[in-house]
Amino acid sequence: MKNRNINLDVIRIVALLFVVSLHFLYKCGFYGEMVQGKEMLLMCIYRAMFIICVPMFITLTGYLKNKETISTGYYKKISKVLIIYLICSVIYAFFTKYYLNQEMSIVIFLENLFSYKGTEYAWYVDMYVGLFLIIPFLNLIFNNLKSKKEFQILLMTLFIIIGLNGILNIYRFDTIEWWKQPSISSKYVQIVPKWWSTIFPIFYYFLGAYLSKYHLKIRKYDSVLAIVVITVLLGIFDYYRSLNHIYIWGPWNDYNSGIIMILTALFFNILLNIKIKENKVFNNVLKNMSNACFGGYLISCMFDKIYYEKLCSLVPKVTDRFIYAPILVFLTFTSSIILSMLINFIYNFIVNTAKNKYSLKKNRL
Repeated sequence: MKNRNINLDVIRIVALLFVVSLHFLYKCGFYGEMVQGKEMLLMCIYRAMFIICVPMFITLTGYLKNKETISTGYYKKISKVLIIYLICSVIYAFFTKYYLNQEMSIVIFLENLFSYKGTEYAWYVDMYVGLFLIIPFLNLIFNNLKSKKEFQILLMTLFIIIGLNGILNIYRFDTIEWWKQPSISSKYVQIVPKWWSTIFPIFYYFLGAYLSKYHLKIRKYDSVLAIVVITVLLGIFDYYRSLNHIYIWGPWNDYNSGIIMILTALFFNILLNIKIKENKVFNNVLKNMSNACFGGYLISCMFDKIYYEKLCSLVPKVTDRFIYAPILVFLTFTSSIILSMLINFIYNFIVNTAKNKYSLKKNRL
């Protein structure tokens, strides 16, 4: 605990809380609702507030793993991710079969497992495994940059080829009717290159690596003000782009948006620099919660189905469900963390049993 940075535990916990908060919109029917009225405007702002969830997780990876090198020991570390994913997938398979009453055979389970559909949110494992494999090579770039300026140039280059697409390539200039209601067309004029916009995890990884070495020199008050203003404006812009239409996904409101990159950097930096008083009990609670966040992310879909099924049956209108967001988020977050702690216990039991058997076999030889 002495060398552990408790701020990183806070960041991981907040990132999971934001994931669960964002999934509220998905599960309550927001994305299938016509975007009209003040309630939908508030929900668009709500989405803009929590969309940095996954970028926060990836940025944290960059912060923690930028010293890793090409070695057998490094590649062995992926086993924990895969074993926890396997445990979550087994639990979710039983849930699917016995609670949802859906078909679940060994064949279906294995198909889901190897296609990273073992749980509804296992796409993150699919992404993370690939990122994990190239981290030592990304670190060769990071650790061979000679100055802060060179690192800033790298981040700016990635921002340009990934993030500017979501800021500049999202308009039409050939008709004034489009500006009155952008939802009438999804054709936009391309101003800057957009081909590389899908490699956003690499930007967030390098952002985390940068923040591990150079903190952003921005006053907390200015950062908070900027976050609030940008979040509200992004929510309003989101509302405008989808007005009189069901919610429209676009490069301006996804993880590879330059605006969301800026929000992630500001918010991560704030949490990184919050002063937390040393308290052994409190810090230990944060540590255990933090360790449960990965499994909590994967298994939260189970509680989504339990709680939101009840919410949607009791509250038919989508916009009326919004006031229940704090309750649903709290229930899902808490339940996911608790179950994930049990999953971690199972993981530790499996690993310790395997180690003991290996040691026993080795001693016999």
